[in-house]
Amino acid sequence: MEKRIEELYQQYLSGQLSQSDFEQLQRKVAQTSDEDLWNLMCGEFSSSASSAKMEDASQQRILQQLQQQIRRSQRWQLVRRLLRRASVVILLVSVLSGSIWWLRSQHTKTPIYTYVSVKAGSKSTITLPDGTHVSLNGNSQLRYHVVPEEQREVELLRGEAYFDVTKDANCPFHVRVNDMQIEVLGTRFNVRCHEGVVETALFSGAVQLSAAGLSQVYQLVPGRKSVYSVVNHQMNICDNDSTTDARWKDGYLAFSSQPLSEVLQEIENWYGVTIELRNQKLADDLLTGAFYHETLESVLYSLSLQYKFKYQIKHNHILIE
Repeated sequence: MEKRIEELYQQYLSGQLSQSDFEQLQRKVAQTSDEDLWNLMCGEFSSSASSAKMEDASQQRILQQLQQQIRRSQRWQLVRRLLRRASVVILLVSVLSGSIWWLRSQHTKTPIYTYVSVKAGSKSTITLPDGTHVSLNGNSQLRYHVVPEEQREVELLRGEAYFDVTKDANCPFHVRVNDMQIEVLGTRFNVRCHEGVVETALFSGAVQLSAAGLSQVYQLVPGRKSVYSVVNHQMNICDNDSTTDARWKDGYLAFSSQPLSEVLQEIENWYGVTIELRNQKLADDLLTGAFYHETLESVLYSLSLQYKFKYQIKHNHILIE
């Protein structure tokens, strides 16, 4: 089997497949024989079973049962047609069905997580098992349950994420950030975690916010934003900032009355560089503005004109004096 389809399939399972690579994987699936697809599914199933510490006997029993069911029902051609139509989605369901069956039959209480990390200078969009779409900004990390049970829950470990949640009235969607929990049904909102502060900007639907250090539960309506201090356990509600909130999704590197030191950190995450500010007198100066699809050189040049500083670029390190 071609090595490329294995690489693409691994990326898909880890939630790190770009749109162009996803389309390439669809084409590869259409060109791959049933036997090779089955071997790919079995191989990935074996890997997932090992990570879940499944016994060899249990693993082999499940694989044999799956093979017998397909052969006994004479649905091999149906599987072929479904693979051609549904492509990677059917592949994913096929691979995970055995491990999900085993996990549920064992009534395990130990959650199995998938981690999605986006390095500085990159962005990524993933689709969770329930159909929810999550866009991740640079230098962000998210984790979620491989086998969602009665509760849909993800955790934003760092950075910034935009959620477009699939509505399910019987199963609310939860986002955990530090000690705060965001509960929604079907909605679109942006969560940003930085400098001990969690900002939640709501664009549609409704969200409910709670935390161990808060004396009450807060609710947001579209156009409103919460600013929660993790250190002080204080919550402030205000209007969304149309100049900055979630504009990163559209290619804008935007700031609104932010200290230059914080702006430089965002530039680091945006371009995947490190910045050393030697003139600390500038660190607390507030900056408002936006850059749209600008190069790193263009951004630094614009800031140097405003602050009268000099800078040097050495590979991925910038020195500002």
